[in-house]
Amino acid sequence: MATGLLDYLEAIGETGATLGSGAAATLAGIPYGILQNIRSGKYGTKEGVKLADKATQDFIKQYTYAPRGQMAQDALQSVAGLLESTKLPPVLPEAGLLASIPRAAYASQFERAGMAAERAMEPVAANVLARGGLPAQLLTDLTQGTRSQMLPGNNVFDPRFDARKLEQERLRNLKTNVVPIYDYTVPKINLADYQDYPFITSMSDRTRTGLLTDIDGVSLNRPVYLQGGQPYMYENPGQVWASGTKPASDIYKMANMLKETTGKDPLYIPWVMSPSGSDFANMTGETMLSYAQTVMGKDTKKGLDRQIKNRFIPDWLGLDDPASIEQFRNLSDRKRKSMKKTLLDKEFRNEGGLSIGEARLAIADPNQLNLPDASILNVGQIFPDQPLIMQSGHAAYPLGVPGQGLGAVEGGQNIFDLLLMHRLNRGIIDPSNPSRKDIRTLEMKPYAGLLDADLLKSLGN
Repeated sequence: MATGLLDYLEAIGETGATLGSGAAATLAGIPYGILQNIRSGKYGTKEGVKLADKATQDFIKQYTYAPRGQMAQDALQSVAGLLESTKLPPVLPEAGLLASIPRAAYASQFERAGMAAERAMEPVAANVLARGGLPAQLLTDLTQGTRSQMLPGNNVFDPRFDARKLEQERLRNLKTNVVPIYDYTVPKINLADYQDYPFITSMSDRTRTGLLTDIDGVSLNRPVYLQGGQPYMYENPGQVWASGTKPASDIYKMANMLKETTGKDPLYIPWVMSPSGSDFANMTGETMLSYAQTVMGKDTKKGLDRQIKNRFIPDWLGLDDPASIEQFRNLSDRKRKSMKKTLLDKEFRNEGGLSIGEARLAIADPNQLNLPDASILNVGQIFPDQPLIMQSGHAAYPLGVPGQGLGAVEGGQNIFDLLLMHRLNRGIIDPSNPSRKDIRTLEMKPYAGLLDADLLKSLGN
């Protein structure tokens, strides 16, 4: 062929046509997807299975309608010749029926059968390419220039995102795509430039901001809006923080007291929680639900819907109803955590779903993947002269604290480096390595301090 098959079809106006009926498109899509996997270098891994699955789904999606022109019909005959020459083994005997299964359902089916299909198809695909001819040309044309579905992801992270040893490989193979909503650069700042400013600190989870659109090459039907987290102060004009009613009110009251005492608008310096700290927010569970809605088959969805209705939300509308996300958000913290851990994770992560560790990592800020607990990173400023914001816009934290983001600090400092008196009272010898009990004391309420000359000197400024 002088040109690729897809270019040829496009040139004759058959871009919207397929290589045949749904069944034929599925049959052609299977070897196509698996060949993509073999060529990706990810063969034999879960990552590779998902790449093959995505490539297959894309193929079927593009070629769903019956061909209209003679050229497209000829192409269909070429596919038939390819299938005949490959002698596709009966590893997927139901392949011809897959055309009647929704693509989202097909994903989970492929996940379970994918490894076996790969092993069977590897020598088959290699033999087809070695023999040459039209079948080899078809596969080559279909795979040339196809952009890999393996998206930039995370591979260096705190193992406590999921402490289970057997889950670590899933986390290492995780790939995500998050689309920024706002375009900005976080400046680097030096705390020495804020000498004699008061500061307030409280805990912050490790979540990021943006729109989570893809996980392991799977495009989510309902992308997840990630609101942070530490970066929240940069993407919400007029706000430096959002939290629950009592925490936000406590921070605001403390800021007013400090402003009256010092005459300065206090800094806000949140400290980093453990990797599981995001479990309170809605984003972890929403990610698990969105992924399940996208990839699970019809029967698996029915089973999950039934469990959610019986155990957590009696009037559950179902995974496929977008309003179900709001139902999940309205659950109590205890029920949200239980639904994520006992149902979505333990009972359905091996049914095509995400583990809770994968969900935590998928929504995590890349700058915080491996930070020690109680680290400080971003610095904002509270405006106590402005009223408390009663509707922050954050799905999990309703009240907003007025202020702005200033920038990020460098140097790997810890909040206990700033809270000298608290450190002395606790008998903490090494502020860079506080115990879990020490950190727990900071979770009860916000703390305050003053960036005076002595403190800045102790920080090396």
